[in-house]
Amino acid sequence: MIRIREIIDPELRRRIVDVLADRRGCSPAAIPEWFELDDADFVDLLNDMKGGDDAGDFRDDLRM
Repeated sequence: MIRIREIIDPELRRRIVDVLADRRGCSPAAIPEWFELDDADFVDLLNDMKGGDDAGDFRDDLRM
């Protein structure tokens, strides 16, 4: 389990809270610091955040 308050990087914490609020259709202020994500939900959220940054760009992937 990952709690919002346990995320040390303030920028990452803010981005995660923003994405959670967007998914739930509420204000970021409505997401409490004690809010918990299980590991799978946290990884999905991070992948969604990353997906917008480099979607479809495989040029740097050494496996290709």
